[in-house]
Formats: sequence, structure tokens, C-alpha cells
Amino acid sequence: MATPPRYQDYVIQGGRFIGDFEGMYKNFDDPWHQSRKDHIFDSRRQLALLACSRLKDQHNVTSVIELGCGFGFLTEKLRELGFKSIGTDISPTAIQKAQEKNPNSRFEVAEYDDVSVLNSFNPDIILMAELTWYTLDTLDEFLSGLRIYAQSRPKPTFLIHLLTTYKSGTQKYGTDKFTNLEEILEYFNMQYLEYGFIKTVRDDDPESQGTFFVAKIVY
Repeated sequence: MATPPRYQDYVIQGGRFIGDFEGMYKNFDDPWHQSRKDHIFDSRRQLALLACSRLKDQHNVTSVIELGCGFGFLTEKLRELGFKSIGTDISPTAIQKAQEKNPNSRFEVAEYDDVSVLNSFNPDIILMAELTWYTLDTLDEFLSGLRIYAQSRPKPTFLIHLLTTYKSGTQKYGTDKFTNLEEILEYFNMQYLEYGFIKTVRDDDPESQGTFFVAKIVY
């Protein structure tokens, strides 16, 4: 009897990137347990919301785009904080569910690196929460595009980045890019305002870390 697939198998399997996010959202009701309170109120997501509010106070920034928004709970929280916010995701099913769960927020189907969305929405803050492992093939080009976008604007542009890293030997995909917070910071090469990590409680990997940084995009 075949083992039923896990939602993770639609994304990365055996160290190989699959990227079938639409199939995952169609076949699983709550991938990554996004609807659970401990996910919505995850410490780093709360830090991201606080960072947005601080940037708003210090730099008069008012708009945020969440890339790879999934069910859009962060996008909705940002709207509640008074930001002009939009969430994008590659999966039409994810965007449909996000709109159903958060009818007052704005969502669009888009690739994470679709520069036309940035140009039309003109966000001051770009938020990437647990997205980066799924973007490695085009991440260099995306970061170059972010710098060009930031250079074109009269206001400063910021990136808030959340990403879980894993103990040595566990991670099989993306190790040529980075494996820990220090390597992430070196790779992104931005003007960091704040960064750090929170030890996450995972039965399968107690050494995992929930990394985060807040940075001004420099060019």
C-alpha cells in the first residue's frame, strides 16, 4: 500500500524542488498549519508586524506587499494596523482561500518575482515569510530587481525576511546558497536594521532556528 503524500512532498522532495503549490493547496486544507493560532501568532511574525509599525513611525512608510502570502493572515494583520497592504501567491487556490478568510484585504495571483506587481502597487516594505527556500533558482535575479526597484523610488524601501534554517545534514536543498543566519545576511547583502533568530521547538529538528532580518534595500 502506497504511503499517502504529505503536503511537503508537493514542494520539496528528496532534496529536489517540486514547486507544485497549486496541487498542494487543492489537496490539503491547511498546509503548514497556517490557520492555527500558534502559526498566526508565531513570534517572528509578530516581530515582523512590530517592525512594520516602527518603520512607519520612523520613515513614514505606509504600504506593504507580502510575497507568497498563502492564506493571507499577515496581510490582513497589516491592514488592521493601518497599512495599505496586498498579498500575492503563485497558487490561485491559495488566493481564493485567502480572500474568503480575509475578505477586507486585497490579494492577487502572481509570481513572487513579478516586478510589474511591485511597480503597480509601489510598496515601501516587501515581506517574505518562509518563502525563500522555494525561490532559490531565481533569487539572484529577484534581488537585483529589488535593488533596481528601490533605486527608482524617492522613499526608502525595506525588506523583512523570515526563514527557518535546519541542523547540519538535515537540509538537502539550497545548501549552496546558505544554511544559517550568518550566511543569509552575507548573501542578501543589505543595510540591516535588525536581525536574529529564535530557537524553534520542533520534535524532528530541535536545532532548527527561525531567522529574521529587517533591512533597507541598498543599491
